[in-house]
Amino acid sequence: MSEHLYFIITSDSGKTLRVPVSKRSFALVSSFFTLFLLGLCISSTFTLGLYSTNRISSRQIVDLKTQLQQSTHLLTEHQQSAEELKRQMDLKVADLQLAKARQEASFSEEKEELLATAVTELNERSEDIKTVINSIGIKVKESSHARKNSGGPFIANEKTDHDQLLFKADKYLETIRFTPLGRPVIGQVTSGYGTRLDPLNSEGAYHSGLDIRAKRGEKVFATAAGIITQASPNGNYGNFVTIDHGNGYSTNFAHLDRFLVKKGDQIERGQIIGLVGNSGRTTGIHLHYEVCLNKKPINPAKLMTVAGMPLSTPHLAKRN
Repeated sequence: MSEHLYFIITSDSGKTLRVPVSKRSFALVSSFFTLFLLGLCISSTFTLGLYSTNRISSRQIVDLKTQLQQSTHLLTEHQQSAEELKRQMDLKVADLQLAKARQEASFSEEKEELLATAVTELNERSEDIKTVINSIGIKVKESSHARKNSGGPFIANEKTDHDQLLFKADKYLETIRFTPLGRPVIGQVTSGYGTRLDPLNSEGAYHSGLDIRAKRGEKVFATAAGIITQASPNGNYGNFVTIDHGNGYSTNFAHLDRFLVKKGDQIERGQIIGLVGNSGRTTGIHLHYEVCLNKKPINPAKLMTVAGMPLSTPHLAKRN
């Protein structure tokens, strides 16, 4: 078997050329050419892959750049909006602060006006109370009951005109509170204070209070604040109640149908203390009312005539 291969080359003139090639050389050349083609294919495929990847990457880069530009634009717009919003908020805050300052100034003016009006009214009221107190001969005197259940260290206060006025008004009001003023019950006075004929034996006698006719069971009211020192039957006085007002004054209520308080009770003006009756030595249903100053009876008539007194209880005023 021949070790050569022949390549026959024919020209247009009809000449034939035989080129001998060894089978080994041909195999080597064929192998090399095949490997070359294979490498070329692989290289081309890799190159095409890199190209495609590069194109995709380039497109992604372009997209990212576009997104970045859009984001930058949006961020700029948001920053501008935020700055504008901040400016608007700053303006609103400034407006609110200005409005607050104006409101505070207005409140301060109104407060001064109200204070001035209140001081004027308080002064007028104090003078009215003083006039009434002087007209019925009451001395401004502090009640021993007014400062009970209180205490604490003494701290001196710098007194202003307002403080002096309030102090004066407080003293007057305290005097009014603990002074028996007005009527304990509505009704006709049937027997006055002082010398009289005794209603049971018609002999000359001394009457230490006033008798006021009223219906049985009619409510009897305290005429001032104080403490109950007696609430019990008391001989000819029948069911009897005494109130100590702590400033030298005390009031007695006799011939009650029954009393609605007990000894030691702290009461205020206008509080119900009992009901009208005819217990004890009487000729009929009525209330015996006494006012004592320093334990001595005085005529209650002048104190009962007080009507329209500031802070007085309506039912204690004299009925017109």
